[in-house]
Amino acid sequence: MYQHLTTLQGARDAVISLSFSPQAKFIAAAGYGGVTVWDLESFEAIPIPNSIYNPRNPDHVYSASAWLHFEQADRYVLLLGSQGGTVSILQWDEKDKVFRSMVRVIPLPSDFQVLSIDVYQAEIAIGKLARVVVATSDDRTTVSSLSSSGEFREIYSVSVQDFPLIAARFCKKTADVYAFELNGGTILRLDDKSGDIKSNQKYGPDPMGTVCTDDSSEFFVACTGQDFQMFRLDTIEHIRTFSGPEPVVLFPKVVTFAEDGNVLIAGTDKGRAVVFDITSGAKIQQLKYNKGGLVQPVAACTTTEGFLVAIAGSTMQASSDVEIYVKSHLPTSTSKSNGNAGASLHCTFTDRSSVLRYILMILGILLMLHGLYFLALTHAPWVCYCFH
Repeated sequence: MYQHLTTLQGARDAVISLSFSPQAKFIAAAGYGGVTVWDLESFEAIPIPNSIYNPRNPDHVYSASAWLHFEQADRYVLLLGSQGGTVSILQWDEKDKVFRSMVRVIPLPSDFQVLSIDVYQAEIAIGKLARVVVATSDDRTTVSSLSSSGEFREIYSVSVQDFPLIAARFCKKTADVYAFELNGGTILRLDDKSGDIKSNQKYGPDPMGTVCTDDSSEFFVACTGQDFQMFRLDTIEHIRTFSGPEPVVLFPKVVTFAEDGNVLIAGTDKGRAVVFDITSGAKIQQLKYNKGGLVQPVAACTTTEGFLVAIAGSTMQASSDVEIYVKSHLPTSTSKSNGNAGASLHCTFTDRSSVLRYILMILGILLMLHGLYFLALTHAPWVCYCFH
């Protein structure tokens, strides 16, 4: 089960987007209070350049965020999309321990809200370019490349007629892009180089308020207002419906896969997030947001030590906290009847009698080796004489 780790304070207004950096070094909360970034080792907030609190100015209200890490330069990069249509890119300065402006992109036509930002790969290998897709409220999907030095180049930009766009997500296998329709249930697959439509699938959920895909790009889950529905991406086959608490307001709640695709984390407007089991659809746990009210954004991350989940408040004109929860990779208890080899090994070495048996066995081996050594020393001259 998840345990509460810490409460991060400093976000000045409703949070719309939460995102972990690769390796869980940072977490960013973006929304009506601008953007706040915390170091997850010290849990301290980090200075952000030109961070202006102005919830009435769409350029200072951030609706989407994503992270990149360039391995060669060991450079962490934060991408922010605003309600004013701009994409701001910040990079971490390890020497001075601050984020600095890398580049600011104003798409043409401008002034259309950024609905989503997705990256093809968060970890960028040596000599490679990052690939970024941005969906905007003029129903436009734009794919660009980004270098570690900050060179941002458009690869293609397409707009589909009569298609109210809500999100665009990369296919992690091919770099094609899936575009999801807000009303109508259509999912388009766009070619990774040209943006041409490769497939046009109907019969998805209607509406789709928010959309997430799993790491294998086999499934997607959409918030439909009343619940969360899971579909297979290639065939739009309905897999399962996840029913949370009855909503009070129909604001779209963020949903995300976690624990290597084994669970689903979903926001609510009841002061908590819900953890669902992917296989059964059952509610496993509720993660409390202490201030109550609307919990729109959620985020999840896998680390070497365990799994992290973040949730945040989305109540307007009120400070919002970010609650971090953690879960270890190791099970809290293991049944003796479990046939899993790893679990059995764990049980064996944690059983006291077994540990005692192993200690006695090791002592026996040591005594036996000592006896053979003594025997060899005693009869060594005789052996040498026989071979003369």
